[in-house]
Amino acid sequence: MIAQPDVTVPPNIRRLEDGRLVLVGGNHGVAQMFERGSSTVPEERIEIFRRNHRTRKQWADENGCTYSQWVFPDPIVLNAVTARLGYRSIFERSMPSDARPNDLLYPIDHLFGRNDRLSMTDSHYTPVANMHLAADVAERTLHIDASKVLADLTSSMGPEREYVGDLGTQCTPKISEIRRSPMAHPQIASAANGVQAGNMGIMHLILSPKSITPRTLMIFGDSFFRSLLTELARYWRKIVFCRTPFFHQEMMAAVKPDDVLCGLAERYFASTRPDTERPHFLAYPLMHGRSTAPDAMFATLWDEMIDANALALNR
Repeated sequence: MIAQPDVTVPPNIRRLEDGRLVLVGGNHGVAQMFERGSSTVPEERIEIFRRNHRTRKQWADENGCTYSQWVFPDPIVLNAVTARLGYRSIFERSMPSDARPNDLLYPIDHLFGRNDRLSMTDSHYTPVANMHLAADVAERTLHIDASKVLADLTSSMGPEREYVGDLGTQCTPKISEIRRSPMAHPQIASAANGVQAGNMGIMHLILSPKSITPRTLMIFGDSFFRSLLTELARYWRKIVFCRTPFFHQEMMAAVKPDDVLCGLAERYFASTRPDTERPHFLAYPLMHGRSTAPDAMFATLWDEMIDANALALNR
């Protein structure tokens, strides 16, 4: 991190003794949620999560695709400083590792105490972390050995660059850090539907002709999975990402993926809602009164990757 002695940090952010910024407030009251002595997630929410997981798995099995659910550890539980301050994983408290099925993943071992994988100024992980997480997703889903990919990327990292994360930009003056990123995968075509002033309903399409496999991947998740997309493109030929907490069968029918992933940031775990409450995915911008400004390539990738007839016939 670049030294900046006189900095005003807003109350929703805490600056740790090592200079790292962590989100403690916001809409979810992060600090209170993860405090050691706080109450656990209500059992009815845990049961909704379990039921969603079971029905998603059943649908994937019946339609011939692989499935796994990922819960991304909150940065507030990922280093020794916050552990000393009494913050603990709400997911591990609610669903201990010995009570989880094999297709329900909480990849804390890739992150805890690994400073190069925890951003100093952002509420998400670093590009190095995303590189390792994408390799883990690929290994577990595709049953491949990604160690050579990781070794090649590690030996050819890009140059150091200054970066200001979503937490650093809220400080006065802004706080920056120095970090490195893996070299980009070649010839990726990437485009989003450009939902304005919001997140729900974002669709991001990626075509990766140089991928390791020719498979198609469907993702339902939030910004943590979205930040992995360019790394996942090393392994999958086509990727359709939908920003939503639900499993949308209409999108599954339209994409016909080989593999489907669902994911959420740990802080969203306590607010899990049943998949039966889902809207049609394409209705999100209308429901929230938001316009869209699709990237230039979006229509082309849509025609390449989405079966519009199947989309119209499914709910």
